[in-house]
Amino acid sequence: MGSMDDDVVQANAASGVAVNGECKARFQELRTARAHRFVVFKVDDSLQEVVVDKVGPRDAGFDDLAASLPADGCRYAVYDHDFTVGDATAAGTGEAPRSKIFFISWSPATADVKSKMVYASSNEGFKKELDGVQIDLQATEPSELTLDVLKEHTA
Repeated sequence: MGSMDDDVVQANAASGVAVNGECKARFQELRTARAHRFVVFKVDDSLQEVVVDKVGPRDAGFDDLAASLPADGCRYAVYDHDFTVGDATAAGTGEAPRSKIFFISWSPATADVKSKMVYASSNEGFKKELDGVQIDLQATEPSELTLDVLKEHTA
């Protein structure tokens, strides 16, 4: 039995892609400290490891996340979506703030076939490393990844 570096966790035996420790660290900062609005992850060029691609500051919006996803490349992302529930007009009630963490699998049709296969086969294993994701969303084109789509999942 070989030893494995503490900073790299095997994401999925089927794909052989590992998870860099920074991925979990940035996710925990988003989830517990609410330090980030989103984190974008990518499989490195050698297709060996999932690494952090971009981190969106807390004041970033959903459009900033959408702009961070390449038109012709796959990515994973987590997005901390703030919303309110309740009716502000009803007497005695108000709007209650809520938050849901979305896991987004971005796999545009124009992406390389090998890349799409690696992302698809690593998806579940990587998602398991991110404890606290609440809603899973898969998108293959920009129309499937809009603020309205997120709102549908929080209604």
